[in-house]
Amino acid sequence: MDSGGTELQPSRYREAREMTAPIPYAQYPTAPPWVTPSSAPAPAPAPGPQTHHGRLLVRFPEEMARAARPQAPSWAPVMFWTLLLVVPGVVSAARRGAEARRGGNERYPYWIAFGAVLAAAVVAFLTLTTR
Repeated sequence: MDSGGTELQPSRYREAREMTAPIPYAQYPTAPPWVTPSSAPAPAPAPGPQTHHGRLLVRFPEEMARAARPQAPSWAPVMFWTLLLVVPGVVSAARRGAEARRGGNERYPYWIAFGAVLAAAVVAFLTLTTR
């Protein structure tokens, strides 16, 4: 029975021959082994939006820096205590300045209020006593 030519045919190339292809030369590095190969420089980033990632997208972001801070304490009690007596005015200005600083606000308005009221009181006292 003929299988239609699907049986294995003997190959004429199966004879034992020596391969004569040349052996490639060994590839030796040109740099010493302690030198690391330099990589290509990183590409420059494309210009992006004006705000950094995660920032608010508002027109003036520096104005929003104090938005989450608690409101500063009032400086009216500093004025009252300074007019009443000087020592409680100093204590009030120091305590309210420290509280404002903890909240992330400035402490100088309390000392300005203390100094302005003290100066006004001294000027008023000297004006009334020199007549």
